[in-house]
Amino acid sequence: MVATLTSKGQITLPKGIRDRMGLEAGDRLDFRLNSDGTLQGRPLKRGVLHLAGIAKPADGRVRPLEEIEEAIALEAAENRG
Repeated sequence: MVATLTSKGQITLPKGIRDRMGLEAGDRLDFRLNSDGTLQGRPLKRGVLHLAGIAKPADGRVRPLEEIEEAIALEAAENRG
């Protein structure tokens, strides 16, 4: 897939990539330039609202505090990169 860089330094991600990554308008991406010259991008679309309902999932069970804290720590680590 090919994307064109605009004069403002912007690109449009091809629809196939957006779909496969589950990206929507307003989502944030984290880019890293690797030492071999390749570019990696990953979504940072999860935030605090993503954790809503974590204490009591749809199946009705109540998660232990340790499990909730672990999920929050994992989310924070993903967003730090």
